[in-house]
Amino acid sequence: MECSHQGVHAPTVAGIAFDESEGAYSVALSGGYEDDVDWGEAFTYTGSGGRDLKGTKKNPKNLRVGPQTKDQTLANGNLALKISCETSKPVRVIRGYKLGNEFAPKEGYRYDGLYIVEKWWEETGLAGFRVFKFAFKRMAGQLPLGTCEKSWSDGEEDDDYNEENEE
Repeated sequence: MECSHQGVHAPTVAGIAFDESEGAYSVALSGGYEDDVDWGEAFTYTGSGGRDLKGTKKNPKNLRVGPQTKDQTLANGNLALKISCETSKPVRVIRGYKLGNEFAPKEGYRYDGLYIVEKWWEETGLAGFRVFKFAFKRMAGQLPLGTCEKSWSDGEEDDDYNEENEE
């Protein structure tokens, strides 16, 4: 939620913030797709869609972990990522603690800099349905990965905010 309030990644659940005609603004890596691969400075991101957002019998209405039940389409966030690839427009990357890998923050979410979508393709994913994949590479000249000055946890207040400075 704090990433949305700060304007770093507007959607509070969706992994891709975008404008279909402009491309993607940001993506959040949070372990949502089994096909994702993360090497830190580069990663393969599985597009959005094709998931049963009702969840499972054991975990109903869990929007973040619904199973893949149909093919993804080249629309919405997937189309925006394709446009970002074609235009080389940088995309902000947020990593979440649920990734559970060496590049993830221990808690909350962290802004990890600007990345370029180098290529995209479609393939049959691990669940047997068509998915769109996007290869991201971190842009040079940024602070080392994991050293950004600000990270967010759910419910964390913004220490820089001061009501006296409001106009």
